[in-house]
Amino acid sequence: MDRFADDGKLGQGFTSADDLVEVDIGSGDKPRSTFISAKLNYECKQQLTELLKEYKDCFAWDYIEMPGLDRSIVEHRLPIKSGFRPHQQPARRCNPNILPDIKAKLIEAKFIRQCRYAEWMSNVVSVYKKNGKLWVCIDFRNLNKATPMDGYPMLVADLLVDAAAGHVLVMLDCLNG
Repeated sequence: MDRFADDGKLGQGFTSADDLVEVDIGSGDKPRSTFISAKLNYECKQQLTELLKEYKDCFAWDYIEMPGLDRSIVEHRLPIKSGFRPHQQPARRCNPNILPDIKAKLIEAKFIRQCRYAEWMSNVVSVYKKNGKLWVCIDFRNLNKATPMDGYPMLVADLLVDAAAGHVLVMLDCLNG
């Protein structure tokens, strides 16, 4: 039932306040598993599952499902503090066993591309996690030193989820009546 029972973590290291139930919101030929609270009553579980199924096309399940993202959405410029010059980290070799997976998943899906004339270069380190998934990390320490601190830092997602725990779930069909 719960494939995360071994370490109690979901996705990016987040844990759930409630016990979770796995539900499939995909079509018969393409299963798409997600998790909802086990504390919901049967009617709410059914309504929430139907809602998730209705809007399943809003979620990306794999890199191949988001090819060619519009540059106006994903591209931005960073302000650099005065006195800092672009830093290029020396290149590191990639594990040859991982390289085919990176090419197959990220490059073919046009999710990443090779950059020829980068002012700032940070190493990409790829390793396999214990569960077999590919983990890609980027060393942005030099870039972080050169950018000003954000006056409005983004809240941590797990704090937002925990703050919402225990509150009443209002289903959308209540608004249609």
